[in-house]
Amino acid sequence: MSRRRKGFTLLEVLVVLFIVSVMTGITVINLPGFAQTDVFDYESDRLKAVIGMLREDAIMQSNEYGLQVQRPDAGDNYGYEFYVYDAEYQDWQALTELPFSSRSLPEEFVLSLKVEGDDVQLQSEEAPPVLILSSGEVTPFTLLVSHRDNATLNRTLESDGYSDVDWQEE
Repeated sequence: MSRRRKGFTLLEVLVVLFIVSVMTGITVINLPGFAQTDVFDYESDRLKAVIGMLREDAIMQSNEYGLQVQRPDAGDNYGYEFYVYDAEYQDWQALTELPFSSRSLPEEFVLSLKVEGDDVQLQSEEAPPVLILSSGEVTPFTLLVSHRDNATLNRTLESDGYSDVDWQEE
């Protein structure tokens, strides 16, 4: 009488290990792409949320705010900064409290700002190009947020001046 042993043969175990190692390799190769997308989504969504918060604050506090996009100098990255208009000194003061303080983006980010359809000279010495007024109005603008190394990662934030700041439909 022949007894059959229960279990796996060495060949079956090796085939399973081979399949698992191939799947693991594929996953590890794709991890940098997931990380790029995650950081890109986080930073672009954060920018939209902070502008929305500042718009609400402008209405509630009756303040005038501004948004300035920063072009990178030697060794710097793109970024953005928010300002509040100080009526007493008749000057724009940079906001320093979180989440409105100056923010430098990762080096792979590129920002391109258009106000009312025209390209903006980034980091001008005058008033910020995008104004967020106490009436709830926002200077009509289009802000392209893109990834330097991945052409598929780009989003366009826009405002028509009256409605909420939102992502342009793809």
